[in-house]
Amino acid sequence: MTKTRNLAIFQIILIIFPLVLAQVSYSDKIEIQNQIITIKNSINNNDLDSIFSIISPNARPELRAEIENNIAGQTIKFDQSVSSYEDLGNNQVKVNGVYSAEGAGWNVNGMPNYFIFEKIGDSWLLVDTDFHQKLGSEYVFEFVGKIILIVFIVLLVLGAFWLWMLIDAINRQFENKTVWIIVIVLTGFLGAILYFFIVRRKLKKQEKEKEYQNQQQNVQYKSW
Repeated sequence: MTKTRNLAIFQIILIIFPLVLAQVSYSDKIEIQNQIITIKNSINNNDLDSIFSIISPNARPELRAEIENNIAGQTIKFDQSVSSYEDLGNNQVKVNGVYSAEGAGWNVNGMPNYFIFEKIGDSWLLVDTDFHQKLGSEYVFEFVGKIILIVFIVLLVLGAFWLWMLIDAINRQFENKTVWIIVIVLTGFLGAILYFFIVRRKLKKQEKEKEYQNQQQNVQYKSW
């Protein structure tokens, strides 16, 4: 019993101890935050050299070109906030954030992005990020298009469900039929949901019970 308890305690320590070690220190957070401010000011001032100066030599080779292709020549009003820090190990920290941006003919607000920094010497340098991929009209229109598509699909499903319940109510014979048809028509999807759970499920249960009784009667009849 004691051995089992000690083993359980040891396992808990193994789980908790790395989490404690993985916490990003306050001083590191401040330094990383300063680097993010550098990126923010660089975007607002269209000064890519300031961003390039904090890119780690271990970053993806194409990262610099990607940032330049997405931001160069654009006038962007950019604001960035940090929501969390995640220690990735190997002196790397992932910063999850939320940004707002505005450019010519487009703007976004409250969108998520991330930055990965690594500590080399006394400096935190940028290893990877997706902020540059989310700045520009192309991304905004693509994102809005996806939202519109999702909304359209949801509305299509809800409309089909509403029509299904309306037809179901019309074709069935039950008490207060006219009232329920009016409810479905006037309250839309909400009325369809109420009908489904309050009326249709009850009627389906009654139909199954009646079908079962008929089967039992048929069995008894054949046995005679």
